[in-house]
Amino acid sequence: MHTPFFPQLRPRLAALGKRVHTLRQQSLSHLDLLFGPLLPTWLLSQTDEGPNSREQIYSVRRTFFGFLYQVLNPDCPCREVVRQIQSLCGLLTSRRISGDTGASCQARRRGPIESLPPFRCPVAAHAGKAGRRWKGFCVKVIDATGISMPDTPKNQRAYPQSREQKPGCGFPLMKVVGVFSLATGALLDYAKGNKHQHELGLLHRLLDQFQPGDLALADRGFSCYTLLALLWTKKVPSLFRLHHPGVVICAKANA
Repeated sequence: MHTPFFPQLRPRLAALGKRVHTLRQQSLSHLDLLFGPLLPTWLLSQTDEGPNSREQIYSVRRTFFGFLYQVLNPDCPCREVVRQIQSLCGLLTSRRISGDTGASCQARRRGPIESLPPFRCPVAAHAGKAGRRWKGFCVKVIDATGISMPDTPKNQRAYPQSREQKPGCGFPLMKVVGVFSLATGALLDYAKGNKHQHELGLLHRLLDQFQPGDLALADRGFSCYTLLALLWTKKVPSLFRLHHPGVVICAKANA
């Protein structure tokens, strides 16, 4: 929460932290009530055929919200998720649910990773409607990070490790650039690449997220006149720090 260059942002960021703390105290059933209406029903429904076609205890919907519960509580073991499922089923049926974590883990493996990205779009769209504006602008924050990945041959080919590390002594590295809503904290979109791809190049894939009425906010890593010009053509003002300490660059778009 230390924001020396933009102290006015601290109250907004603090509010987001309080919301997350409140969500962590919610049960599995409450998370379903809170987030279920934000998602299209087809995203959490069983498939017509295949691994997720049968209506089981660990259905697609229960497995998803169980995983969400675990994400909100980083130190949460799988056994706690099973307890939440037991509690939820106890309210709906008299059937006894085993406390073993095997069925829960198998249900998560059945869920294809391709089904996760569609969840982001409806949630972000709903959050954007409810978000407050700052000085009439919808502030969108650009940020980047690096992720250490499992050391598999496939990951090493796509996301090679640093050359400074000896083979077998490092992990694949992925770069991720994201665009967030400052008002809600929602991830609007992201682009990923390996260490050979610059963050600015990844950001160019996300420029469709910026529309007139937005304000782009980023640190000195994205301070580039080419990016300022591209945002200018979209009538999007921007606020970036320069590479020199204590200097801020502000570009005001044409009306």
